[in-house]
Amino acid sequence: MEIINNGIRLHSTDENFFNDISINSGTTHHLNQEISKIEYLDWSFVPKYNEDAYVAKRDWRKLSKKELEALKASSDRNYYNTIYVGDIPNELRDIFETLKFNKCLRPEDVHECMKKDHDMTLKLSNTMQTYLSGFANAAPFHFHFIGANLPNVDMVACDTTVLPADHTEEDKKYMGIHNDGAEPTTVHESYKSGNRFTINLGSETRYFLYMNLSLPQAYTMLETKLGLAIKDVDLFTISKLFFEHFPDYPVIKIPQKPYQYYIAPTDHCFHDGSTFGMTKLDVLMIYFGKFQY
Repeated sequence: MEIINNGIRLHSTDENFFNDISINSGTTHHLNQEISKIEYLDWSFVPKYNEDAYVAKRDWRKLSKKELEALKASSDRNYYNTIYVGDIPNELRDIFETLKFNKCLRPEDVHECMKKDHDMTLKLSNTMQTYLSGFANAAPFHFHFIGANLPNVDMVACDTTVLPADHTEEDKKYMGIHNDGAEPTTVHESYKSGNRFTINLGSETRYFLYMNLSLPQAYTMLETKLGLAIKDVDLFTISKLFFEHFPDYPVIKIPQKPYQYYIAPTDHCFHDGSTFGMTKLDVLMIYFGKFQY
């Protein structure tokens, strides 16, 4: 199946950016693909997934010329029709390295890095505020999260709010490719939720996976094929329905190197992060806003 030409596109100031982008042949139910095993420090287990989770197939290849043209952003970029990837400035990188996030071995180490150096943590907060103001599109933004994922996980998103406070890594159930719901809305208003600014603070390349369809475009495909009324599809059902009926729609894989950011409208498209193939802790920081450039 071919990707659409008028979907969510990609933009980067790195002229070699598109050389590293990959595409596959779609998604599959997690039970139909061998799940990668986590072997890290004293962890040794196969992650669990939600019953209806779908994951990206692993048959990655380079983009064709036609696919490249379909994904390159045009001049009418905004916060919901484009995914941006770039490098953070050296000033921020130096602060992160001073706080030693890239030396963390366990998820709980991340917050300890901040507690150990209050002054540097305050400097980080102020510097991030100034830096992100240049991307903020004159809209408010806020800090959302700093934390970590274990290495070699196919799809890293999971809902820990349903787990007890003392949950273990083995207790997590991963969601697979999904759309976020940071704000209550409808499929056709998902663009209003803004986007996220995510920085890789680890020492290895991680990956951002996405489908270049907006949720309204995915809805239209379902409506055309199944004749579903608007009441039959909502933010909670659209991903499962789409993957059931369009398993051959390709997924795009974007490498996110250490100290690179991506900006993506994660309420507005199907996506996930991946640490597949990594051997060290995946550390990341996230802000929410309506970022663009």
